[in-house]
Amino acid sequence: MGALTIRNIDDEIKRTLRLRGALRGTSMEDEARSILSVVIESELSLDDLARFRDVTGESAWADIAALRTKYGAFDLEIPERNGNAGARVTFPD
Repeated sequence: MGALTIRNIDDEIKRTLRLRGALRGTSMEDEARSILSVVIESELSLDDLARFRDVTGESAWADIAALRTKYGAFDLEIPERNGNAGARVTFPD
């Protein structure tokens, strides 16, 4: 299961979220999960998500291959390594 960190939450929103959780006998984290689940499940469907990106269920490599077919591909010229990086800097312990 994934983790999510949300920064810069208004103090009043955080306090209200903590109170909502306490009234339901859950933690602030559980309350936030519950709210997110309800909103996402009620407002977004797979059809909505498909508007933002074609959901194919295939691998990332298949998606890349489809993009290469659609837009074409090109080779990058990779310069040879020649050892001109300079002296390595060391710092005292």
